[in-house]
Amino acid sequence: MSHNFSYNIYMRQPTVIVPYGGPDSSGRVDDIFLYLRPESNGVLVESTLMAVLRGDKQYRDNAEMVYLANLPGDFIMDNHVIEEHYSINYKFAAGGRQCFTPAMKKQFELHYGKAFDRCEVVGAFDALDRLSLSEEELFSIWVPHEDILFLNGQSVKKYRDLYIINYDIPALLHKNNYSTDIAVMVLRSTLNRQDFHGMIVNMEEALVKRGIMDGNKPPSRYFHYSKSPFEQILDGMGYLYTPEGKHLPLENISFTVNLLENGFSIDEIQGIMKYPIMGFEENGSLVEDNVFMRTRNKTFTEALQVLVSAKWQIYIDY
Repeated sequence: MSHNFSYNIYMRQPTVIVPYGGPDSSGRVDDIFLYLRPESNGVLVESTLMAVLRGDKQYRDNAEMVYLANLPGDFIMDNHVIEEHYSINYKFAAGGRQCFTPAMKKQFELHYGKAFDRCEVVGAFDALDRLSLSEEELFSIWVPHEDILFLNGQSVKKYRDLYIINYDIPALLHKNNYSTDIAVMVLRSTLNRQDFHGMIVNMEEALVKRGIMDGNKPPSRYFHYSKSPFEQILDGMGYLYTPEGKHLPLENISFTVNLLENGFSIDEIQGIMKYPIMGFEENGSLVEDNVFMRTRNKTFTEALQVLVSAKWQIYIDY
């Protein structure tokens, strides 16, 4: 006789401090998601970032907070938020060499000067077993700059005789557990990219000054912010909730609405999020790239132009 018990009946729900204000598809603003990674949790974090936001007139006038929430670790884990956010990177980390496209293999050979088929190209999860390392140990391995390759939004790190794909993914997943919460805010910004980046640097410096962040570690270890309109959609898919803990539909994200207004369907947008590697026309030739990377620091209009220049889409499943 089998029993089907539910063990997450007492799972904590998101605490929405500032409910989301709704989308703005005009293209005159950016909805930048900023969320604090697990090791940065602490009572000072949100107040420190808000002090930066409110302490400068330019930031006060041009960056409005339209959402603030705390997502409990057990909620994040049970809803597979991290896996879904890094889904394409997770596929490569799990699938290893079989996920590489012909164009990626060619780039690999040009960079390393060796035939792809003769190299031990492995996913990060396989590398953990092969090297008998922990997730954090794999993440922390230092190699010379020339031994790292970035292509289609994925990384390859050469270590000993292995070429390890997306070495950071196991550590990212491992850091998120049932007891670690994530604080998320959305800044509706009219700052240009240079000024917004300046604000992020000021936030990083404030976190280091308050002892919240280790100045010797990359800031990306502590917090993330949306770096492209497509990444704004991806962040919204993972971190945007109602005060009742219900996930807000895709149609509530500003750039989603912008794409809908320009003739794309919800199914097509979801397909872009799941399969972001495409072929693009560039200066009369075709190149393969990840749409998230290709639209970094671009406006809604510029990101739309990049998308419509895509000639094919690559479906990688593992």
